[in-house]
Amino acid sequence: MKNKSRILLALMAVMPFLVSATKNDTTFGYKQPYHKNVIKFNPTPMLLWSTKNITLSYERVLGPKQTIALTIGYLEFPQLFKDNIANLVAITSREKYGMNLALEYRFYPCKRNARPIPDGVYIAPFASYYGYHFKNNIDVLHTSLDSAGAVKGNIYVFNVGVELGYQFIFWKRFTLDFVLIGPAVSYYGGGIDITGNVNLEKLKELHENIYNKIKERYPMVGDFVINRSFKSNGKLDLLSVGFRYLIQIGFHF
Repeated sequence: MKNKSRILLALMAVMPFLVSATKNDTTFGYKQPYHKNVIKFNPTPMLLWSTKNITLSYERVLGPKQTIALTIGYLEFPQLFKDNIANLVAITSREKYGMNLALEYRFYPCKRNARPIPDGVYIAPFASYYGYHFKNNIDVLHTSLDSAGAVKGNIYVFNVGVELGYQFIFWKRFTLDFVLIGPAVSYYGGGIDITGNVNLEKLKELHENIYNKIKERYPMVGDFVINRSFKSNGKLDLLSVGFRYLIQIGFHF
């Protein structure tokens, strides 16, 4: 996780050099955009969580200073547990899937840009959604009763905020899009349900173990998102702060 975050920070660190290079390059000196569309691929979820994540976006020029962008993707996180959870239940089968959506309305202050939009600095209000579902069938250990059960989770996050970014266009076709700052108000909902012959004491221990594992794997989530109610009953119901950052590679047409 730390190594992947360093890769993202390193890529963002080269942005000032790209700005300088594009301003001094006169081969892109057309007076108006020949193309109004950009299709982009976002590798950020792949770098942070799983190579199975695929996220694409489409940006459309609406006027001299505005564009609108829609993002949709398939989302998957690495598994938290291997064969058992806290030596209380054994995992027998797994399923997991999720999706992410985002809508942005971008404003490009043309006087600060080297070329026509969608190249240059932009400010954008945005709304985004992350939804994730998983289900692990389990066998409850250390019991002589019916041991079949399941650990099911539905977690979703709604974000509303404002982002600041910069998009480069090279050779009139190739784009690099950086969202640098994206504070948001975020609502976290859903939770985890454990079914089967699990007594109350073991249930609390399972919730606490899942909590600790999430906090270990995703420190920011554990520290700022998961509240005490999750630790006691596995439910998420929290209004908090969020942050959006990403890198996208695109084709301008």
